[in-house]
Amino acid sequence: MPKSPDSRKTSSESLNIGAPTNFKRGIGDQSQPGQTNNLTDLENLTEDTLLLELTVRYKDDVIYTYVGDILCAINPFKTIPDLYSNAKAKLYSGLTSLADHPPHIFASADAAFTNMVSASSAANANQVCVISGESGAGKTESAKLFIKHIISLSNKTVRSGDEKALEDKIVDLNPLMEGFGNAQTLMNDNSSRFGKFIELRFNSERTITGAIVREYLLEKSRVIQQTEGEQNFHVFYLFFAGMAAHKEDFGLADPMEHRILNNNEQAVDNIESKKIKDMWEEFVGCFKEVGFEAEDIQTIYHMLAGICHLGDVEFGGNQDPAYVVSTEDVLRKVADQFGVDIEALQNALVSLTMTTRGESVTKQYNQIEAEDCRDALAKTVYNRMFSWIVKSCNSLLGPKTKSFDYTTIGILDIFGFEVFDENSFEQLLINLANEQLQYFFNNHIFSLELAEYAKEGIEASAIEFSDNQDLLNMLLGKPIGLLALCDEEARVPRGTDKSMLEKFHHNLESRESYTRPKGDADNFTIAHYAGKVTYNSIGFLDKNRDTVAIDLIAVMRLSTRALVVDLFGGSADKKGKSRKGGGRNDRKKELRQSVKRVKKDMDKENRLTVGASFKFSLAELMEEMNRAQPHFIRCIKPNLEKKPDLFKLEMVTKQLRYTGMLETTRIRKEGYSHRPVFKDFIDRFKAIAFPLNSNPAANAQNCIAILSRAKLEDWQVGKTKVFLRYYHMGQLGEALRPYPTAAAQIQAAVRYFTAKSTFNALKEQKAKQDAAINKFFTAITKGINAKVAVLEVLAEEDAMRPPNFFEEKKKQVKIQQDPTMKKMQKQANKKGISRAQSVKWFKEVEMKKGAGQDDDGFEIWFHGIITRNEANDLLLTKEPGAFLVRVSESRFGYSLSHYVTEGGRIKHYMLDVLPDGQYQVVGNKKLFPSLNELVRYHRTHKIVATDPVPLIEPCGQADGEDNLQQSGLR
Repeated sequence: MPKSPDSRKTSSESLNIGAPTNFKRGIGDQSQPGQTNNLTDLENLTEDTLLLELTVRYKDDVIYTYVGDILCAINPFKTIPDLYSNAKAKLYSGLTSLADHPPHIFASADAAFTNMVSASSAANANQVCVISGESGAGKTESAKLFIKHIISLSNKTVRSGDEKALEDKIVDLNPLMEGFGNAQTLMNDNSSRFGKFIELRFNSERTITGAIVREYLLEKSRVIQQTEGEQNFHVFYLFFAGMAAHKEDFGLADPMEHRILNNNEQAVDNIESKKIKDMWEEFVGCFKEVGFEAEDIQTIYHMLAGICHLGDVEFGGNQDPAYVVSTEDVLRKVADQFGVDIEALQNALVSLTMTTRGESVTKQYNQIEAEDCRDALAKTVYNRMFSWIVKSCNSLLGPKTKSFDYTTIGILDIFGFEVFDENSFEQLLINLANEQLQYFFNNHIFSLELAEYAKEGIEASAIEFSDNQDLLNMLLGKPIGLLALCDEEARVPRGTDKSMLEKFHHNLESRESYTRPKGDADNFTIAHYAGKVTYNSIGFLDKNRDTVAIDLIAVMRLSTRALVVDLFGGSADKKGKSRKGGGRNDRKKELRQSVKRVKKDMDKENRLTVGASFKFSLAELMEEMNRAQPHFIRCIKPNLEKKPDLFKLEMVTKQLRYTGMLETTRIRKEGYSHRPVFKDFIDRFKAIAFPLNSNPAANAQNCIAILSRAKLEDWQVGKTKVFLRYYHMGQLGEALRPYPTAAAQIQAAVRYFTAKSTFNALKEQKAKQDAAINKFFTAITKGINAKVAVLEVLAEEDAMRPPNFFEEKKKQVKIQQDPTMKKMQKQANKKGISRAQSVKWFKEVEMKKGAGQDDDGFEIWFHGIITRNEANDLLLTKEPGAFLVRVSESRFGYSLSHYVTEGGRIKHYMLDVLPDGQYQVVGNKKLFPSLNELVRYHRTHKIVATDPVPLIEPCGQADGEDNLQQSGLR
């Protein structure tokens, strides 16, 4: 069971709920508790009065409350009649201000849409809604309602049939995402087990052109194991309900006979209910409505069945080599559903093929390793299938044409802060995301507030606020941030959770937010903004690496199902043939080739760890959010029991405190929540103080004239912006109400100006295009004439050359070639080059030319004959820029090994000795008279222009080693 993350006491337990209060509640108002829609209206705002307001409102089924322009939503755990009816949607449409009607999520959506439509430029139009809260607080439902109302507002304008179909598909996306990504937990019946950012895109006419979904950190471990009382992902129960009449097609048994489902008998019993069957029909309809192909849908069903059967495969052997104890029928069902060879699958589940010095060696798993391998495959299939579904939805629902002239409304629905009895790597990443969102919230509400005041010369009393920047630096910093240290240890082949934990202690123990345990416990504690969380380090590295055995990937790439092949990085032309055809030897050969391809691909791939990938995704998300105007919805869970009409003060207090809501009430009341630039302010409200046909300058004086005419108080005008209290926008809206005709005339003038500007711009653009085309064809003509002249000269030169000109050139090259080298090359062409021949070639040909030598013997960077792996091991002990040269064993030439960048990236370049004795880096044109001269040149010039560094530090021999003597060159 999750524990509360905050241990601070609260006095709210003593509140006399419902009793009248003796303090001023509103603006000159003595209203009763629960009557204040915006809590910043409370003149005597304290933690107690805040809780009193929320408690009374919740008791009256009023679940929404404003704190400034932030919406607080308390989960009622019941249906409130007509709260989200069509009439309500119509009511919250085109509001002048949030104060026009009682607080509602539809009002927040309307504010985002109105801000986007009324923005003066596309750069200021993007909006983002951050929906946060604990698991079970109602984030997912809030996101669905927010999107639903945005689409409803967009539908008000005339739409074509295609646009209506697109908006219907976006709505249909929810059941699909929830089916694969949500599950019932102890905290929530429909808990999102992944984070998602949905971006609605609009064109210049504010018509929806598409939707893009990004998913973060799917809880794939739930596929193979669930906490007691919790369930697997919804899709498995829907699948069994929908396939009741087609079990034989998928080899399915009773759900309770499948390991991944049999820990929750009640959930299995519900499969037969009408509710689940209706949900299946809706789920299947969504697949079709969004636009998935029938073949892909069928393959998804086969993969779900394959995961169910894979979970039933059992092993024996204990610490000895593992073996499958399940019947062949179980394994065959897995192979049939995944479309793979049964023998290859069985071998890949109990053994691993490794390559050591060019030879393949088979390592047998023990029983625990085989079970881990089985579970890793199940999790990987599900995770990649989910990512593919999201990617496919983006392809089907995203914008069909590329355009940079679009605006967006983003909705972030991401996991809430988590703290359990046992917290692991997943909780660390989830809580990191919440730390980043809390920083975004603080930065937007508090830090930027004060910085903006100072920049604009606005007077503001000193306001203290909490900041978690130091903690974020500890988690995300390089090179000694917690995630960076975890990644560093994950890259070490023999790295362990223990060695990782020691690195954490050594580097982070001095940090205020980090606590080392007493004794040798395998844990550490971090003081998050929401409270202290103790993490168990066991399993951190495996979860961060998130690897699947090469053999299993190779097997899956040979599936007869195209989608399975695609999920595992294969190509359609390399997929397996029908398992009924081909002999056993053919299948083994095909598998060996697949394993080689997987290893080759993995060698090429610069694969990020789970932590690094999440860190990168989080940075991208924050960058995008920082470019948009934010709207915040804070979801509150009133009790752990998921019961209606139960409001636990202590639990709500802690959520309000660690989400920053208590601090927000003060800063929003004391600050200026609206800060339009002069131009936007005058464009929107000039009718209050100026004639409609006038064009007042965007300056402070004219802004003051409008504010004075509207009889507003307590505002300030800065250097470029007007600073307004949260309630001023409503008052300005009231001042505009007498001017409906003026608004229409302004719109007509704007449309005329826009059309005229667009026409003039197109006219100017056409003139520029005509000039550019003429210039282009003139240049082409000149270029062609110049090339023709060159070709004519070359033709004349060829005519003047003797017939045997090129034969004489070849003879000259042969004459220049060293006779010893010529003889050795002839022998090598017949029998191939041996190590001894390489040594002889160097001694008899290259040493005479001084290759790799200086006045005192050999150069530091010259290593004789060593392997590529030995070169790697030597260079990885140095800094980037280190290099060495070695004699090739497979040809008469050299190899130059160069440590290019941090992270172990080493390049190996071939150096050729040409027949005329010159030296060349293969792929480069420049020639050098000696090997030493080639190295000397590239000490100051990069070998490849894109390399970060040239040859900097010569890499010498390892301590106690003499590669030259071992090579036989001394």
